[in-house]
Amino acid sequence: MMDNLKKTRWQHVIFVLLIALLAFGSEGCKSTGKLSKKERKAQIETAKKQLQPVIDGTSTLSLESQEQLISQITGKNFNDPDLNQMLLKASQKVKQGMAEQAKQTAINVDAARATLLDLVLNKDNKTADQIESELNRIKSQNLKDTEIDELIVRVEKKIKDMRSFNSGSVLPVRTQLENAFTTIANSARTGNLSQADATIQSTLQFFSSDDVPVLIIISRDGSMVDYDKPTTINRYLHFLRDQKASNNTIDALQLDANGKIKELDLIKKQ
Repeated sequence: MMDNLKKTRWQHVIFVLLIALLAFGSEGCKSTGKLSKKERKAQIETAKKQLQPVIDGTSTLSLESQEQLISQITGKNFNDPDLNQMLLKASQKVKQGMAEQAKQTAINVDAARATLLDLVLNKDNKTADQIESELNRIKSQNLKDTEIDELIVRVEKKIKDMRSFNSGSVLPVRTQLENAFTTIANSARTGNLSQADATIQSTLQFFSSDDVPVLIIISRDGSMVDYDKPTTINRYLHFLRDQKASNNTIDALQLDANGKIKELDLIKKQ
């Protein structure tokens, strides 16, 4: 009887061990990630459905997310000829989209730079609210460009200055220059040469260099324009000081990439 009892216990132990080994083996198979033919086929079909909108250009995913999707499917190594062809087409489509996106971003950056430089100088005499509206439109593009970010800061300061009381920045650069010309001439005429010299130095800050060309229009008839002898801004400002009179007004000005004046056209006052 004892022998039968021991035999029964050993059979129970062996049975439990077999169950444990079978369970472990089952988990081990799952951990290898091996798929049945049915599962593999289903996943390939799912991958194809995910890739088709990318190839067609109808995907609602961002280009970065589409690129991640392609990478994830490629990493599964399905080694299916049709799927591999779709992966190639999808990759080419995303690459093309990124190239077009980069090109459009460059165009947007150039346009934003030009607009921001105009806003800094306020050549069109816009109000602070009008400038802020233009600025917000550019900021909403989120261009992520260092130069654009720097110009945005300058325009924000411009708006702040314009909204401050008694701020000279309220005036557009054209008006500030013409006021400076008048101040130089009037200060020299009243004998206040130190004021005239100080105004000359502050006015030169508007220009890219002291040698910026200044062209003075003597007469204009349609497209026919006659100019006086060319000079430089430094010489012209000192000319105003010496002559004690400002007889010209601004006709046009050109800016460089930094928003500084690189050429100035004047015309005789009527």
